[in-house]
Amino acid sequence: MNTIKKSLILSLVSAVIGGVQMSIFLPDGVSCSDGTSSLLDGILLFIPIQLVIVFLLGLINKKVTTYFIPVFLIMFWLFINRHEFINRHACWSTFTDTEILKVILLKSLLTCTICILPIFFLMRKLKISTV
Repeated sequence: MNTIKKSLILSLVSAVIGGVQMSIFLPDGVSCSDGTSSLLDGILLFIPIQLVIVFLLGLINKKVTTYFIPVFLIMFWLFINRHEFINRHACWSTFTDTEILKVILLKSLLTCTICILPIFFLMRKLKISTV
């Protein structure tokens, strides 16, 4: 299988898994920035960015891809979780920055771990990973 096809498969699967990760992590409720945004709005905003970046990272050297894609996904998911937690939950309450960081890291530990494992298995199956 050529590199472009592998990269496309990996980016599409990571986009689906990223949407699942967001739906597991994000608190219910509307955004306090506009009062109407739903979870789907957050997914439609962030997942296309993830899709493109993972696709481009998949085209890079095999060894670089092995490390950059999982690291990028975890960092990006942490960024999304922080952004959406602040806009959907913390803005309706009185969280300090330390409390926000603690909640995000603790909740993200579970969701990111569960969602990154299928990416590792897919990378091994597609022979992208050398681990």
